[in-house]
Order: sequence, then structure tokens, then C-alpha cells
Amino acid sequence: MRTRIMTTILRREWSETIRNRLLMSTILIPPVILTIAPLALAGVVGNRALPPELATQVLAQRPEWAGFTEAELAGAFAVQQFLAFFLLMPAYIPLSIATFSIIGEKQARSLEPVLAAPISTVELLTGKAVAALVPGVLAGWVTYAVFVVLASLVYGPNLFGVVTDGSWLAGVFLLGPAVGLASVVTGVIVSSRVSDPRVAQQVGGVIIVPIVAIVLVQATGTILVGALGYTVLAVIVLAIAIVGLRIGVRLFDREAILTRWR
Repeated sequence: MRTRIMTTILRREWSETIRNRLLMSTILIPPVILTIAPLALAGVVGNRALPPELATQVLAQRPEWAGFTEAELAGAFAVQQFLAFFLLMPAYIPLSIATFSIIGEKQARSLEPVLAAPISTVELLTGKAVAALVPGVLAGWVTYAVFVVLASLVYGPNLFGVVTDGSWLAGVFLLGPAVGLASVVTGVIVSSRVSDPRVAQQVGGVIIVPIVAIVLVQATGTILVGALGYTVLAVIVLAIAIVGLRIGVRLFDREAILTRWR
């Protein structure tokens, strides 16, 4: 792949994203909500203790929390639920950008000159994938940094260790980018077969279902996914995404776009 071509694609894609108010609101608003959510949850949890049975289940999986007070244990359990939400930004932000980048340009007829240019399909889709992936991943990382500060201030210094342990680092910095790439690939594949970006986002939104499942399972205290679990999930999702990207390149029919979208 040619560096000059990739740089041009990235510059063009990010310029289009910045000019799109709907996409920018998708990128900026959710991170703000996630930084405020810990404060709101702190007001709900207060000094309440976990039910004895739930506290026993939690400590069985997180013995390092045994020295926490009842209020700190409740706070640690509540804060742990937010980890899965940091996987949502790398999931839906790249999906929104990727679907608009392809279908939106089809509808605006701005994709045709690009396809007619001397650029390979791999270069084009790789550039669009990177342009969609980076904002979602960066949004997740920046929000996580702010979240760490807020969580330690709201819940106390012991909670700083909770939100910076191996499970958080593996989830945010390994599984997050892998989910983002899978989301981009999903957007590319779906966009190759539908003509409405909203339909593409709804279909591609299926990738969020496993993340919601993690939230629900962890909320019961039955399973608290650890660093190893998130690392294994990251490897699996990355492998699926790479295979999916190859499929997306084959499904992206340049000739059909040039002849049918008129």
C-alpha cells in the first residue's frame, strides 16, 4: 500500500467527518455521558453495602478486594460494570463513520471519482477503516483516562487500583481496538449490500449484543471477566475481524457502484 495514497484518504475522510454534525455528536456526546455517569452512580450507591450473597460471589472472584470496606466493595462492584461500556465507543463510533463513509458517498455521488482514480480496493477500504477506527478508539482511551481520575476522586484511592488493574487495561487497550476493527469490518460488509446508512447501522449494531451480554452477566456477580478473559476475547475478535476484512474487500464491487448508483 502506498503511503501517499493512505495519507490522502485519511485527510479526506476526517475532513468529511468533521463537517458532519451528526457524526461529530455521535463521537463527542457519549464520552461526556460516560465521564458523568460514575458521579451519578456514586449518588445512587452512596454508603450502601452489597447484599451478603452478592458480596460473597464478588469476593470469591476478586479476593484482592477483601480489605475493602462495605461501601468500597459496593463502589468497586459498581465501577466494574463500566468497563463493558468503554467497549461501546469503539463499537458504534467506527460503525457510524464507516457506514456513512461508504453509503453516504454513494448517495452523494462523491465516491465515484474516488473509485475511478488509480487506487486499489485494499488501499481504499484500509484507509476508510483506519479513518473510522481511530476516532472511536481515541474517544474510548481519553474517556477512560478521565474516568480513572473521577472514579478515584468519587470512591476513594482504593478504587484507583480497581479501575487500573489488568482487566481494565486488557479490556480498554486490547479488546476495545479489536471490537472497533470488527465494527468497521461489519460496516464495510453491510454497506456493500444496502443503500441506506440507517439500515446499515441497525444491521451492524448486532456487534453490540455481546457487549450488552457481558454487562448483564457481570451485573449479577456470577462472572467478573478478568484480564485473561478480555485478552482471549481480544484475540478472537481480532482474528474474526481480519477474516471479515478480507471478505469485505471481495464484496466491495467497484464496478457495481460505478454503474448502478446513478
